Amino acid sequence: MQHREDLHILHALLSATGVAGYEDGVGKIFEEHVHPYVDEVTRDTFGNYIARKKGNGPKVLFAAHMDEVGLMITYIDTDGFIFFQPVGGVDCTLLPGQRVYIHHGATKVVGVIGKKAIHLLSVEERGKTNVKPEDLWIDIGAKSREEAELRVEIGDYITYSTLPHMLTEDVVLSKSLDDRAGVFALVEIAKSLVNVKLGCDLYLVASVQEEIGCRGIRTAAFSLEPEVGIAIDVTHATDYPTVSPKKSGNIEMGKGVVIAKGPNIDMQLFDHLKLAANNADIAYQLEAIPHPTGTDANFMQVSRAGMRTALLSIPCRYMHTSNEVVSTSDIFATSSLAVQFLKERFA
Repeated sequence: MQHREDLHILHALLSATGVAGYEDGVGKIFEEHVHPYVDEVTRDTFGNYIARKKGNGPKVLFAAHMDEVGLMITYIDTDGFIFFQPVGGVDCTLLPGQRVYIHHGATKVVGVIGKKAIHLLSVEERGKTNVKPEDLWIDIGAKSREEAELRVEIGDYITYSTLPHMLTEDVVLSKSLDDRAGVFALVEIAKSLVNVKLGCDLYLVASVQEEIGCRGIRTAAFSLEPEVGIAIDVTHATDYPTVSPKKSGNIEMGKGVVIAKGPNIDMQLFDHLKLAANNADIAYQLEAIPHPTGTDANFMQVSRAGMRTALLSIPCRYMHTSNEVVSTSDIFATSSLAVQFLKERFA
């Protein structure tokens, strides 16, 4: 079921700050909006937010990660220019000219990522395509290190300043759709099941630190020890210029939830999800992943003695940039498939 009136929740999640290790603001938004539809919401030691809908039967876990890629201050020079390193997989070639927020306590300091202007580049510099973090800096208008340190400090997190924007009624443009789109899907799952009695103990986990090694789900899965674990994340849409479907598969934005298939996925669980999609006429696509996925599903599968694992994905263009693009219909298809699967198998 689609609750399009809930898109303000998605916008709130996208607008929040949540670089790996700094996700609590996102977690509080998740807790606020999922709490009315579950029995309890807890925050574990590592920072994962865990919503539980109690039921009799096996433990079933759905997880989506809260963290986004970002930057962190590592050095401030004598002239007040700020240097940084990425937190997660950031394409530094896309950073010059980006307006950013530096998060210093409760304060957001605006800066711009600088690079030598094209007019001043030598012939050798113009031919350089590999941009490294040390080639860039952030300008906050400070005239000295001392002036800059009145406003920021080493270790402060940095995020893109872009805010959500609807390109069309269905298509959203924003930072952090990877994977706040999935976190929003968790809220939609809870809302759709509010009056459904399940024959399983359902856990909806908003996990932390996925972008730096799926660290949060390791502790959550170990602690909860579910029998079934399904990750909800984004995957690369391949429906834009320069991307080869022969190499990367044919994944289209707006064509539905993506069901993964491969060694990271339990085949019986894959069959159940595909059948549920067909039974409810939910639009879906298939993605072949012939290796461990780069998602929370990878570590769910091998937690403790192992669990039956699957991956549902939302097509996303321009992943890990300041302006990712997703169709909200694909998010709703993802939550609808999760709900249909739970009703068929555990209601």
